[in-house]
Amino acid sequence: MVAYFPGGGKFLFLYVLSGESDCAIVPLMGKNKKKQLPSLLSHFDADDVAEAAEFLECIEDRCRAIEQDLAEEAAQRAEYYPTPAGKRLIERIEQAFADVTSYRDVRGLLGGEAEDDYMSPTAQALLAPHEERDDWRRIPESMLVACNSALSYLAAGAYRFYLPAFLCAELRGAGLILFPGVEPGGRGCADLVRGCCVEFTPAQQAVLTDYLNYEFCSDGERERYWPWELDDYAANHATSMSLQEYGRMLVQRYRDSGGL
Repeated sequence: MVAYFPGGGKFLFLYVLSGESDCAIVPLMGKNKKKQLPSLLSHFDADDVAEAAEFLECIEDRCRAIEQDLAEEAAQRAEYYPTPAGKRLIERIEQAFADVTSYRDVRGLLGGEAEDDYMSPTAQALLAPHEERDDWRRIPESMLVACNSALSYLAAGAYRFYLPAFLCAELRGAGLILFPGVEPGGRGCADLVRGCCVEFTPAQQAVLTDYLNYEFCSDGERERYWPWELDDYAANHATSMSLQEYGRMLVQRYRDSGGL
């Protein structure tokens, strides 16, 4: 499999994957850099190129339809979203994730959605140059809605980059199908989410905790948790309270701190 994507705005990297483990990274530099790109397509099967092109066209069509719906709903949404507490959370999320980029993981938003559509790995590789990797705030809301399933298929670095975009969009009333964290008892899902969450800083963990507190503050009952919350419960609270009581405690802390 071969894939390429812009690296830090300075180089274009060619990823050559032979077999299952070998990887060579070849920087494409100099004045002829753009002329080299078309020749890279020769590394791909024509069917994979066609599959990737069809997927991108589908996403573009989906985005246009979503943009029209969002425009029609804009005035109504503005009356309710974001709430004052939601606006404060957006500001905290933007501050906590301000400098996060996504250049280590080839798969991004489009790649995650393509995986959900069962696209071949080689066709997915062709999507890499089209991913936003520098500033998650630049991702259009329509693209987040169009790629609503992508988060489930991202590695830790990409998950850390794209998650704040989804959360801020939801706080603005995007109506995403979004279930961050894990529900107690879902072991397989819990292990998957734990693997995605290994790179969050303490400041990022704190604002993500309050995102769930905000989501469940209306009734005070937490239905989902982040891995670090489950670890804290197991280490410090399991002998004195139930997980449900622990969730209520987290929501109450959020209320007492002026989050609402």
